[in-house]
Formats: sequence, structure tokens, C-alpha cells
Amino acid sequence: MSRDKIGVDQWVEQYDQRVSRAGGLSGFIDRISRRLPVWGWLVVMVAVGFLLPVVTDNIFVILIAGSIALMAILSLGLNIVVGYAGLLDLGFVAFYGIGAYTYAYLSSDFTGVHFPTWATLLIVVVISGFFGLLLGSPSLRLIGDYLAIVTLGFGQMFTQLATSLNRVDLPGHDKPVDLTGGPNGILNLDPLSFLGFKATSGVHYYLIYLVVLAVMVLVIYHLYKSRIGRAWRAMREDELAAEAMGMPTRRLKLQAFAVGAAIAGLSGALFAARQGSVFPSNFDTTLLITVYAIIVLGGLGSLPGVLLGAVIMIAVPDILRNAPLAGTLFYIAVVIGLFAAIKPRWQALALIVVVVLVGFIFRTVVVGANPSAFIMGQPTGAIISDAVRGWLPIPEVATTIGNYAFAVLIVAVLVVSRIKSSTWRLVALVPTLYLLLFVWETRLVEEPSITRLLFVGVLLMVLMIYRPNGLLGQRRVEIV
Repeated sequence: MSRDKIGVDQWVEQYDQRVSRAGGLSGFIDRISRRLPVWGWLVVMVAVGFLLPVVTDNIFVILIAGSIALMAILSLGLNIVVGYAGLLDLGFVAFYGIGAYTYAYLSSDFTGVHFPTWATLLIVVVISGFFGLLLGSPSLRLIGDYLAIVTLGFGQMFTQLATSLNRVDLPGHDKPVDLTGGPNGILNLDPLSFLGFKATSGVHYYLIYLVVLAVMVLVIYHLYKSRIGRAWRAMREDELAAEAMGMPTRRLKLQAFAVGAAIAGLSGALFAARQGSVFPSNFDTTLLITVYAIIVLGGLGSLPGVLLGAVIMIAVPDILRNAPLAGTLFYIAVVIGLFAAIKPRWQALALIVVVVLVGFIFRTVVVGANPSAFIMGQPTGAIISDAVRGWLPIPEVATTIGNYAFAVLIVAVLVVSRIKSSTWRLVALVPTLYLLLFVWETRLVEEPSITRLLFVGVLLMVLMIYRPNGLLGQRRVEIV
């Protein structure tokens, strides 16, 4: 008979044994991921990524894949500052803009300077890292909300300066000097070029972003495993304890700000080269929210989480622009969510059957009483969406009724979440699920811009409730 060891957390000690015994697909993936080194995963990622232009010539898909890679690079820099060092930097996007405008100064007719790409990118990294040190220096004594406010002010100041510094009176000049192009930005930037190769298409930039992303992941992974990476994580957990153990926390903060800013500047230069121009509106608060959503969704401090978060936050909102595809994915997600949340599983199947039957009865009664008040849903070309539109009665005044139904749906969701009895919760889910389908077909699918924002908001709220550490974030387990 074995005895528990005093001073040892048995749950932590037996973790590897539980992983080895785990069954199913998740257990298999977990075991493979532990055996394959990081460079092996990078080889797989790059190989699969290089196959994308071979599999499809759809330029829209290529552009989305390029945006995912670019946002992943930018998020890797923020993950160092927030995920590793635990510094709440809300001015991070300013470094992205600094990198973009530096590239514009060194590779356009705006200044008449056309440096080689390798030299331009090197200068961008150095300048962005220097600005990271400048922001980090006055922030050394700030923590938490105070640090967030100061860095947010830096980000807003950058946007305002980029917008307004188009008529600046400088000594020795009779006329005002344009430093940033103002709201009109800087146009006609030089494309990226290396060893005689010039990037001229979306495919070229996608492949360049993919290679840079792989290199950044490899570098940051080794940085994470290094002495400075361990020091960052110790400072994140308890800065006072880390300082008491002799760690130079002031220098660690400056290093985190500089490294994160350098990566952000590099990604900004890559963005400016692909777009061929830079504008102040490219670096607003919306981008900051997106980047933070990526690292929070994936899991703070998780490299695979950053990649997964970038895929979800960039790809899914763009998929929602396509109504037939969005409808198909929506109904599949609803079914998967029901089977995942309701146990035993036969209750989820019974719920779906009841909703379908109630829908048929409602359609027969309501439409039969006043057929002229309803219209047939327009076919979308997707089998699932067309089947639902043939089953769901859509009124002539769908917009107005859909708005009211949306408000009722929010109340219904709140009521369902408060019901303790599983039986009554299933009963309440019948009208709630029907309302959800009605609101989707009458309002959400018709307004993809609003639907994308709702998707992001709902996804983050559900994540914070059920998995506060993110999709791939590690749960903290303290060993006594």
C-alpha cells in the first residue's frame, strides 16, 4: 500500500502518467506533441503552409492566410510583453506603426530614400526596439492599471501625431514641412526584395510572412526556455519575490519592452510593404483589441495559442462575410455546442428533434392563419441554410421583428443560464434555440459586420467563463 509523500503534490507528480494513459484523439495528439521537437513542428507548419498556394489559387484565401501570419508575428511580440513579462502594455500597436512609418521613410519617394530591404528591416528593428526602451524607462515604477494608462496614452499620441504632423514649421524652412503625410498617409512604398527576388503578389508576401513567422517562433521558443525567459515568468508571477531573489526586474522590464517593440516594428514594416502605403487609421484601437483578443483567446504565454488565436480571430470574421458558408458553419457549431454542453448526449438529440417538431407546428399554425404576412427565405446555395429557411417562417417585416427577437433572445439566454434544474433548462432551451435560429436568419446573417463583432464578444465571454486560461493556456498548479 503506497503512501502519499509529504510535501509533494501527487497530482503534479503523476501528470506524465495521466498523459501516457490518456485515450482518444486528444491523448494521441498530446503524446505526439510532446515527442516532436519544436523545430519539427515548424517544419510541418512551413511545409503545410507552402502547399496552400498549390492547393488553391483563390487570392482571397491567400490574402487571409497572409493576414493570419502577419497578425501572428505581431501577437508574438505582445505575448512577450504581456504573456511572459506580465506588463500590461496598451500602446503596443504604436510600435507596429513606428515600424511601418520607418519603412515608408526609408523605402519610398516621400523622402527620396530607397534603402535595400535587408538594411531597411534592420533599421526598423533597431529603431522600434529603441522606442520600446523609451516607453519602458518611465514605466519602470508603474504596475497594473497605471502602466496600462501610460502606455495607452503613448499609443493614442502616436496616432494623433501621425495624423497631424503634415504641416510642421521647422527652423530653416520657409514653408511647413510634411513629416507623415497626414490623413492621406504615405503612398507608393517599395516592395520587399531579397537577392534579386521582388515580392509582387499576395502569394509572395504570404510565403515571406510564413518564413518570418517560423523564424520568430523558433527564436521566441528558445528565448522562453532561456534564463531571461524564466526570469520574465518569475517576475510575472510575483515581481516582489523575484526582486528579493536578486533578479534585476528593472532591466527585465526594459528588455521585454524592447524585444516586443522590435518584433512589432518588424511586423509593421512587413505590413507596409505589402499594402504599399501607410495611413494613421491602420494603427487605431481596433487593431489593439484584435491583437489582445488573439493572445487572450489562445492563452497568455502560449506560442501555439498565439497561432491558434490568430487563425480564429482573423479567419472566422472573414468567413462570416460569406453568407452560405457562414450559415453552414453556424448550424454545425450549434449542433456541436449542444452535444458538448448537454449530457447525456441523447438529451441533446431529443432537444433538436423537439425544436424541429415545434418549428413545423408553429409554421403550420401561424403561416396557415395569415399566409400573406410571411415570405419564403431566399435560397443561399448551402444545403443546411436552405433547409432551415424552408422550415422557418420569415415575416414580411423581418427586420423589425428580428430586432425585437434579438432583445428577447438575450433575456432568454440569461434566464436559461440561471435555471438550476436540468429538466426545466432543457424545456427553456426549446424556445431559446428557436429564437436563436430566427435571429440568425433574419438579422445576423444579413449584417456580417455586426455579426463579426458579436462573434468575437460572445467567444471571449464564453472563454472567460469556461476556460479563463485560454484555449491552449496552461493552468497554474502550485506545488506545496
